Amino acid sequence: MREILQAIVDAHAGREDLVMATIIDNVGSSPRSAGTKMLIKPDLSIIGTIGGGKLEANAILAAKEVFQSKKSNLFHFILNGEDAAKSDMICGGSGDVLLVFLPWDDPETTLVFEKALDAAVGNQEGWLITQFRENGGDANKFCFVDKQGEKTGNLIINGEFLSDMKGTPDQIAIHSDLLLNSEILVEKIKERSKLYIFGGGHVAKETARLADEVSFETIVLDDRAEFANKERFPNSKIMVVPDYKSLPDLPIDHQSFVVILTRGHLGDYDVLKEMLKTDAFYIGMIGSIHKRNLIYERLLNEGVSQKEIDRVHSPIGLPINGETPTEIAISIIAELILERSKLK
Repeated sequence: MREILQAIVDAHAGREDLVMATIIDNVGSSPRSAGTKMLIKPDLSIIGTIGGGKLEANAILAAKEVFQSKKSNLFHFILNGEDAAKSDMICGGSGDVLLVFLPWDDPETTLVFEKALDAAVGNQEGWLITQFRENGGDANKFCFVDKQGEKTGNLIINGEFLSDMKGTPDQIAIHSDLLLNSEILVEKIKERSKLYIFGGGHVAKETARLADEVSFETIVLDDRAEFANKERFPNSKIMVVPDYKSLPDLPIDHQSFVVILTRGHLGDYDVLKEMLKTDAFYIGMIGSIHKRNLIYERLLNEGVSQKEIDRVHSPIGLPINGETPTEIAISIIAELILERSKLK
């Protein structure tokens, strides 16, 4: 979402209209999930993807109509077996794709997306609201609501709707009498999951880089300033600690992720012992099975329960037989993405 919002703001600064395509619903072999976005330029080139293939091609062709009418519209595309075969799909399917016209010369619309981008970059919660139908006709109105309830945009919404909106899923198209027989898309700008990386070595560097690409907020901790610094981790928050036995009071909660990548098993033990006292959603530790078992045995002898130890993912990462720091980091990030998908 951050990249899409940034591209919208950049295009409007360059005096360029856009059409934003969002998958609202899909059935069968449609390759991407609801909420997936891409941008279509006037020359029909794209930024991002909604999965490629026939569905994406149909959306790009339909964007011609949206650019001409300057009105948003919801399109239903049906992919038969032949279409599916041509687009590398195993069977037919269908998809509803919302195409929203984003004019560069409407300052209020631009301001809405600037506010949404500020929230995404600042890791703040908010809601982007698009009205695409009103009283049976096409509409093109937008609103951004921040965590405090402050509204920006030309779409008028009332307090009752705002209250209901905060209980909706992350992406949902809803029909609401509260908005005068309107159809709207409500999209939540979510706070990025926090990922605490203990250790600033080669694997940690690659893990933080990749984590940023998949929308984790990374916090790197090491007891060596030459490893924990902005040069190595430009997009991370950095914390240099005296040692791994003297960790600060970290705001780790039930939605936090912890990756333990210190330079030795003693550091790993110290960190793991402290992290098992937290409510972290995910705890992963690097190392061989032999090293892991030695740490587990020590913790069990100190009174840590087997139930607590069973929370730990170790050896960390999905088993892809990675050897280089980048390959190991890929396996770690793959596991983090898998576990994040289970987060409620």
